[in-house]
Amino acid sequence: MRKTVAFVALIVAGCTQAPTSGVAPEPSPPAGLQRAFFDTYPAGLFELAADVCDGPARTLSRPRRNQVFCAALPDPNAAAALILGYDGTVQDLPTFVTAFSGESTAQGYLVTADLYIRVPQRQGGAVLLRLPDPEVQAEVARVLRAAGGRLL
Repeated sequence: MRKTVAFVALIVAGCTQAPTSGVAPEPSPPAGLQRAFFDTYPAGLFELAADVCDGPARTLSRPRRNQVFCAALPDPNAAAALILGYDGTVQDLPTFVTAFSGESTAQGYLVTADLYIRVPQRQGGAVLLRLPDPEVQAEVARVLRAAGGRLL
């Protein structure tokens, strides 16, 4: 958890929202998102993701068998910086989210791992800050491969 909190604090200073030019760019997966293909349903992956989301300041959500969302509260200083930097609210605190979701395909099973910071807004909705950290991306890739997935 400490590594996550330190990472969140470092990211806060460098996170900016990209301006839009009105021209649609080539679609590419957002930073912090990875996909892997599995021959069969990776039950162990979803169970592991749920088991890891254990402890204080973490909330597990499993809306479906093939979805796991883990939301962790950042330390107070990082939360304050996120709230101030992104017009957040203290009534609904920012969270570091790790999400795994899957869908069946004709060839097997596709799993998406998504990492982001969710900052609820005063006027409603939320800003999602993507995490393009290579170390975190490499760790997620290792988890997906260890569960039997082939990265896409």
